[in-house]
Amino acid sequence: PAAAGSGIPEVIGYLNGSSPARLMNFTTMLGKIVGVICAVGAGLCVGPEGPTIHIGALLGIGILHLCILVSDKIGMGGFLKQLRNDNDERNFVACGAAAGIAAAFHAPIGGVLFALEEAISFFTSKMISRVYLTCAVAYYVLYFLEDGSATFDSSTFTEFQLDLTCHISYYAQDIFWFALLGVFGGLLGSLFNKLVITWTKMRIKYINPKGHRRLAEALFIVLLTTIVITFVPYNYTCTTPNQLTKHTTKHFGFDTYDNHRVCMTKEIWDKLSGQACPNCYNHTKANWPANTEDEEWIESIEDLYESLKIRRGGCPKGQYNEMATLFYVSGHTGVGNLFKQGVYEYLSAGTILGYGILYFMLAGITAGMSIASGLVVPMLTIGGCLGRLWGLFINAYVKDPSDSFGADPGTWAMLGAAAFWSGSGRVTVTIAVIMLEITGKFRFLPAIMVTVIFAKWVGDWLTHGLYHELLHVKHIPFLADAVPKKMLFRVFARDVMVRDLIGFKAEEEVTRLRQVLSDNSHAHNGFPITEDDEDGQAVLLGVVLRSQLDNLLLNHKGGLKVNLGEVMNETPLVVTPDMTFQKTFFMFRMMGARHLMVVDRKYHLQGMITRKDMEHSLHHAKSTDEHDFYATSSASQGTSDDPIEVDIGYAAMGDSGSKPGHLSQRLLVPDSEA
Repeated sequence: PAAAGSGIPEVIGYLNGSSPARLMNFTTMLGKIVGVICAVGAGLCVGPEGPTIHIGALLGIGILHLCILVSDKIGMGGFLKQLRNDNDERNFVACGAAAGIAAAFHAPIGGVLFALEEAISFFTSKMISRVYLTCAVAYYVLYFLEDGSATFDSSTFTEFQLDLTCHISYYAQDIFWFALLGVFGGLLGSLFNKLVITWTKMRIKYINPKGHRRLAEALFIVLLTTIVITFVPYNYTCTTPNQLTKHTTKHFGFDTYDNHRVCMTKEIWDKLSGQACPNCYNHTKANWPANTEDEEWIESIEDLYESLKIRRGGCPKGQYNEMATLFYVSGHTGVGNLFKQGVYEYLSAGTILGYGILYFMLAGITAGMSIASGLVVPMLTIGGCLGRLWGLFINAYVKDPSDSFGADPGTWAMLGAAAFWSGSGRVTVTIAVIMLEITGKFRFLPAIMVTVIFAKWVGDWLTHGLYHELLHVKHIPFLADAVPKKMLFRVFARDVMVRDLIGFKAEEEVTRLRQVLSDNSHAHNGFPITEDDEDGQAVLLGVVLRSQLDNLLLNHKGGLKVNLGEVMNETPLVVTPDMTFQKTFFMFRMMGARHLMVVDRKYHLQGMITRKDMEHSLHHAKSTDEHDFYATSSASQGTSDDPIEVDIGYAAMGDSGSKPGHLSQRLLVPDSEA
């Protein structure tokens, strides 16, 4: 189950301080690799980029653990001892995830920015340098593995690089149309998020609890996708090759093709200039295409289709099927066909609209299915459809042929992809840089910046970002980078802490340990270790983790009791009940903590705060008006000095089963039972 989906929300949650079950192990990585190969190879509306990020994160932590294991075996364990902590593990995961982005998109700088903007919750300059080095190495290794050449040429290693006969330009007033495209990208991205989240909630409630239902859903979606891809193209008419150059005369009235105000791909220009078939073509529109019955002409146009990734899809020789050109190719090739420049009208508006709607629905219901799959390629595809339609609209109704450059729909498809990606994923700098790196169109940086920021503004106004919505739906604790203003001075640690704690003694009975660990109602990971003082109050000695107890009992060789003092953390993170929520929050976020112990000045244990307690309180603050929120906060004050009873045997980690302070209690308990 941990290998399902893209893995991006889980990696983001892990780097924020959470530890989703079975997220970082070898079986998950194996399932992820095999699953994404099968899913992409089957032609589903998914992409490999998201799983590649998760696989990179798994490789990062796997390499660290392998090095530690080898160093222990050869007697050099002390050399890597300093790396045996959660903070360094998360650093390796961050580097691996960034390398996954660099490899997936051929975008090393985009990988660094993704780690900083979306993945890593707290970073230093040293961390940035490590991520940058990792992405650079991943990029160069991938280049030499794919190209196999000792000569490095980055222009040939760009995902969607095209060779044109002109340089595409735009005017300053076009920024208005870029911004409007960004608005539509934000609207459509929010609608896509709504579809994915709604379907995911239904899947969690009705499908995921039963294994045979998950299998049946996967088979159904594979069958549905196969039917759509196979049969829909046959309902579209065939297209003649003159559609490839129709844009040179339809709107701009040029009698010859030798005019660089309208772009054309180099492959077509070579045909028109007579280099490939001298007897078939000439420069004038009146006689092209000529000799359509000639075998030499047919072979020449078929070669052109192959070089342009155009598919016949059952059409006669010399013609092509527009819908098959989008459906009968891989996801990356489909995006490239939408981005294709210099062939303005080789895909009609009706074809793009129909394909976009079908792909939108298929991608929405496929996302989150019990397979390894990513959403970046679907986002680029849907956004590419939006942008290419927008480009056709601009040429038909906005551009003045007498004094302006033609708006290449392929360029607008690139901008539409950036807008939709930003409108759904809500990252800005990363998307802008990745779009530049995968297309090589650096002159369009201002246009990409405008569309991306407008798409994010509109999307934020409507919904949350997709990955952060999935964090909430999957119940992965995540602490954002800011505290609501209403919580700055009126909420304290005592208001959100878990009060009724059950812990262990330093010398604990084995039977009691086994009893607590086997109790499914205590699905927690942190246990306080205490001893009673002369007044009978519990004094905190340390904290022990569930994994440490499991290992201790596994290696236990006899005796009625075990000494937990040998494995517990004697210096856990602690706060006082009067510490403000803001300071407590930043301790969690900046240090990647999973729990904080709340003690008074004499180190008497008062409670425990977990990531879920923090998340519940933040959610409560955002969903409650200020008056009710302060009333709830005030009701919980004045109780921090009351001694608490520590029942030996409870694992307080802030999940279900805990009894939190008033703020969390109002959120977890229905009003009728509060």
